[in-house]
Amino acid sequence: MNSISHTSEKRAIIDIGSNTVRLVVYNGPARAPVVILNEKVNARLGKDMGKTGAISEKSMRTALSALARFAELLRLMQVDNVECVATAAARDASNGPEFLAEVRSYGLSPRLLSGDEEARTSATGVIAAFPGAKGIAADLGGGSLELVEIDGEVLPGGITLPFGTLRLPDLRAAGPDSFAETVRSALAERGWKRGKDQPLYIVGGSWRALALQAMREIDWPLDDPHDFEISAQEALKLCRKFEKGKLEKADPRITNSRMATLPDAAALLAQLIDETAPSRLIFSSWGLREGLLFQHLPDEMKAQDPMLASVSGFARSAFASPKAATAVTAWTAQVCEDAPGEGNLRKASTLLALAAMRTEPNMRTEEAMTWALRKRWIGLDKRGRAMMAMTVFANSGLTEIPEQFCKLADRSDLDRGITWGLAVRLCRRLTGCTPLALEHSSLTLEGGRLVLSLDETVQALYSAGIGKDLRALAEWLKLEWSVMVCGRNETQALAAS
Repeated sequence: MNSISHTSEKRAIIDIGSNTVRLVVYNGPARAPVVILNEKVNARLGKDMGKTGAISEKSMRTALSALARFAELLRLMQVDNVECVATAAARDASNGPEFLAEVRSYGLSPRLLSGDEEARTSATGVIAAFPGAKGIAADLGGGSLELVEIDGEVLPGGITLPFGTLRLPDLRAAGPDSFAETVRSALAERGWKRGKDQPLYIVGGSWRALALQAMREIDWPLDDPHDFEISAQEALKLCRKFEKGKLEKADPRITNSRMATLPDAAALLAQLIDETAPSRLIFSSWGLREGLLFQHLPDEMKAQDPMLASVSGFARSAFASPKAATAVTAWTAQVCEDAPGEGNLRKASTLLALAAMRTEPNMRTEEAMTWALRKRWIGLDKRGRAMMAMTVFANSGLTEIPEQFCKLADRSDLDRGITWGLAVRLCRRLTGCTPLALEHSSLTLEGGRLVLSLDETVQALYSAGIGKDLRALAEWLKLEWSVMVCGRNETQALAAS
C-alpha cells in the first residue's frame, strides 16, 4: 500500500467536443485522479454540421466564451499542467481551423485529435479503469461513435463512425428500418466484425444517462453508473423501450439535455447490440479525458491497482494511515486467508474500516457503508463493493447481511467480508493500531482453535471487551478460542472458551 503514488499537483483537461466544451481539474493519486472541478457548457459545436459543414456562429460564440472562462479559472487556480484537445466537430468543420485559432488567443494550446487518436485515447481510459479489460470499447460523443478492440491494451483497427448524438435525430427521421440499415451498412463498409460474445465497454454521457435509467428500471442497489453491468439481452430489451421516448418515471439525476438524447442513444445502442452480439455491457465513466491522463504516466505507475490507489488517497484525506492498514492486514492474515486476487481488496477494505473510525461515532457505520457502496472507486466491481461494505459493517460489530447485498455478491463472499471486519475490529480495539502492540501480539489458527497471543509486556491490553470481540470472531468462524500470555520462560493461558 505504501507504493501508491500521491501528488498534490493539479492537472487539467479541456475537452472541446461536438456537444459539450468541458474543463476538468484533477489532483490526488496519479493512478486514480480525483476531480476537484468539473464544468461544462453545451456549446453544440456539431449541431447542423451535417447540413452546413461548418460550426454555427452561435455555437462558436458559446464555446469561446466558455473557453475564455476556463482559461481564467486555470490562471486563478494556478494550474500549469493543462492539456486541451478538440475532437469531431473541430476536426470536420470547414471553419474548424479558424475556431481553433481563436482558442489559441486565450493562451490555450488545443490539439486536434484524429478519429483514430480519439478512439484509441478513449479506449485507453477504459483500460485505465478496468485493468486487463478484454472486449470492445464504444464511445458515443456528440459528433461520432468510436469502436476499438481492447485486450489489456488498445488493439489496432479501431473505427470512427458519424453517429454522434447530434447527428442521430436526422438519421432516425426516416424510420427505424432505414436507421437500422444505415448502421448495418456503415459497420459492413468498415469491415467491423469484432465483439461477438465479448464484453462491450460503454463510454459517453448519453449512454451513462441510459445506464442511470436502466438501473432505476431494474431496482439496482447501487447508484453509480460506473461499472454497472447488464446482460446484452436485458440491455436490448431496455433500449427498445427507451428508444420510444416514453418513460414512466425518469431518473432525477439525468439532466434535461441528456434526457433529450436518450431515445436516440438507446436506438443506436440497440442496433450495436444487434449487429455485434456482445455477451454483456459494462458502463465506464472513464474515457477520453482519463485516457489522456493515463497516457502520460510512467509504466510503474500504470501498473498500480486503481482501486487501492483510490481508497488510499481517500483515507489519507480522512487522516487514516495506509501504513497502519498494511500492518493490520498482516496481523489478521492467518484468519482472513485471501482468495486469489483478493489481497488488495482486503487491504482497501481494512483501510476504509479504519478511516471510518475517524468520523463521528453515531454516524460512522452509515457513513462508511455509504463510502463503500456509493463513492466512485475506480477498479472496484459490485462484488468488491459488497465485500467492502460488509467489512466496514462488521467492523462496527454488526453481521446481519442486508438483503440487497445478495444482488451484488455470493453469500460466501459476503461472509468473508464479515470475517475481515470482525478481525479488523478485534485488532484495532486490542492494539490501537500502534506498531509495538501489533508487534507484541498475534492472531493465529492452531489445531482448529483461534488463538490470541500476547507478550507479557502488553498483557494489560487484554480486557473483557476484547474477550467479547475475540469470542464474536471465533463464534462466527465456528471455532474454539483461547488467549495466551507469553513470558520469557513460559506461556500460560489467560482465557479460553
